[in-house]
Order: sequence, then structure tokens, then C-alpha cells
Amino acid sequence: MQRFTVLAASLILGLGLLIPTSAEAQTSFEIGPRLGIPVGDVSDRGGSLFLGADARISGQALPVVLNPSVDFYLMDDVSGTSAGQSVFAVDMNALYEFGVENQVFTPYAGGGVGITRFSADTEVSGLGSETTEVGVNIVGGARFPLGSLEPFAQLNATLGGDLERFGITGGLLFSF
Repeated sequence: MQRFTVLAASLILGLGLLIPTSAEAQTSFEIGPRLGIPVGDVSDRGGSLFLGADARISGQALPVVLNPSVDFYLMDDVSGTSAGQSVFAVDMNALYEFGVENQVFTPYAGGGVGITRFSADTEVSGLGSETTEVGVNIVGGARFPLGSLEPFAQLNATLGGDLERFGITGGLLFSF
């Protein structure tokens, strides 16, 4: 699990090296906490809430907004046993902001790649005790510009593999 966490953090931080840094590029970086409610496979296995971090990297040289995120799911024990379980997810998405930019909200949609790490003390519903799944992300939502503080709400899905994730997510981004 520690190796997976280090790999995920390296991937997210390494994205900064891909962004042009010249003054002409006008790169912006936003980061903040996020909170969500899982629906589907994770919820069926005892997930009730997830906590995480969301980043948005944009610039004039980029046609999309890069959106790396990490989430940790709060899981109940496996029903009928004392076995503990955990779900950790790393996502890398590209978001396209529609030209409906106004003072109230800016809608967006996008997709990307999601990596989900499931672990339990015992085998759970055919997943085994440790499973890493890679899937395709679909994201849609809106951000609500309030200056350097920016709330957002979105629906997201990670499809593919034995553990698909669906969620309703909200968060707060801080500009740097």
C-alpha cells in the first residue's frame, strides 16, 4: 500500500513538470479538499463516504484542465466478520470547460484513468484480499467561481474491472 501511495503522489506531482512555466503560458494551479458519497460497487461493499484531495492545473497552452485527485473511502467491516477493508483511489482526468462561463457557474465534462486499490483482511465477494483495478473515468460537474476560493460539485464514474466506482463529489479549491 505504501508503494502504491508513493507512486500515486509521484504521478500527481510529476504532472507539474509537463506544464509550461513561461510567463506567456499563464498556468494556474488550484488544490483543495473533496468529500463524496459512493454509489454502486464500493457502497455495496460497505463504503459510506470518501475523503480526498483535488487539483486543477490549467493554462493557455492547454485546451483542457488537468485534474489529478486522490480519495480514501471510509469502509465498514465486512458483514458478518471482523475483517477490515479499505479502498484508495487515484484519478487523472482531463476536463473540458464549456463556454458557458458566467458569474454563477462554469460547467465541465471530461474523462481519464482511475486506479482503485481494494484491500481486506480476508477474501471479499470474489475480489480477493488485495486487488488493484484500472478503469476509465467519466466526469461531469460545475465549478462556482468566488475569487481565490472555488467550490465545485460533480458526478463521477470509474468503469472497468471488478470494482466500479460511482460517486457524487463536492469540494473547495484554493487558487495559487
